[in-house]
Amino acid sequence: MWAYFKFEFLQFISNRKNIAIYVILLFFSCDFALKIAPTYNPIERVDVSEIEARYLTREAFLNNVVIDEGTHYLSSFAVSIFQEWNEYEGERLEAIKQHNLKEYAEATSKWYTYADKLTFPNAMGVLYYNPGYYTFGNIYATMDGHYAYLYSASRYKAYTEGKSNLSVNVFEERTALQTLQRLLNSYLPLILIVSCILLTVDIVLKDRRNPTLLQGLPLSDWRKLIVKGLVSLLGSLISIIPLSVGLLIIGGRNGFGDFDLPVPIYSSGKDAFSNILMGEYLVQNMLFIVFWFLFIISLLLFVSVLLKNEFANLVVGFMFVIAEFIYFERGLGAVWNVQWYPTSYVQVGQIISGYRNFLYGSETLTFGSGILVMGLCTFIFLVFTFLISNQRKFKLL
Repeated sequence: MWAYFKFEFLQFISNRKNIAIYVILLFFSCDFALKIAPTYNPIERVDVSEIEARYLTREAFLNNVVIDEGTHYLSSFAVSIFQEWNEYEGERLEAIKQHNLKEYAEATSKWYTYADKLTFPNAMGVLYYNPGYYTFGNIYATMDGHYAYLYSASRYKAYTEGKSNLSVNVFEERTALQTLQRLLNSYLPLILIVSCILLTVDIVLKDRRNPTLLQGLPLSDWRKLIVKGLVSLLGSLISIIPLSVGLLIIGGRNGFGDFDLPVPIYSSGKDAFSNILMGEYLVQNMLFIVFWFLFIISLLLFVSVLLKNEFANLVVGFMFVIAEFIYFERGLGAVWNVQWYPTSYVQVGQIISGYRNFLYGSETLTFGSGILVMGLCTFIFLVFTFLISNQRKFKLL
């Protein structure tokens, strides 16, 4: 069996299609690091001129306003909130000018907490979040701003309690590990899952090109399929290597960060954040992605034995990747049990960070439920594959 594993793995890594996939991933990684990452412009950034402009505007208002019986109620409201708000703003401004990053983080955490308390749910309709959330006709801008302010408040508070070396790049989440965190909350899981599909799509059906070479092997079809699945899993994990080259480039430019950096995790039941360490967050993502690999590989092994068509493998594989786009709608989780569909867990990073629960209005899309659903589906596909692989009608060759 070990000899067959080595045979399959050598065929896998020498396959021109697989080599092309790794090269494309390497090109994408380098292109992202050199062209896209430097243009990253977060909505919540460290902008001294912006902080100073807000501070001076409010300070001028407070110094010149006269409160009497004829004062408009909005002016009285502004006076009541601007004093504390400007206290935090002034502390931020002074700390960043003195390059005292711990004090800046502490003041900024208080600033975001206070700003969100005033703005959400914005009963008076006069306060708004950062204008960046109100672009492109976003009807959920208030909710997005609320999430972002709570996220920032939690993150900055954790900076004051942690041991990580702080910098502006850390505050703006530009370091290599924080970039990886942002990508895991974006399209990186999709790229890895699609790569797994493309690497696995012909792992069974390629044997039809050289049937005489394999007919004499003293292995059952089931054992051959298990070996092929292991080779596909190893090959899918190798796809992480070319993608990591870009992170090395980003780390050389913006710093690598460290595994003690905080990652805010949203709890929809409490509408609040807690923090876990970057190392724990990445381990959970890696484990979740491995379960996705196992799910995709078991699915494609089943389809390969059942239909014996590479195009069918592609169609079925991509259906599971894009299916969530068909039914996704914000708030849907409150009326539909989306947690029982494996397709709801494609956005791995968003599941672990709780952002998917925030979008769905649910509490059930968690790391634990995802592992359970993916593991159960993988087991079911493997059982069906075992059963039909022993049928003469579905012999591999």
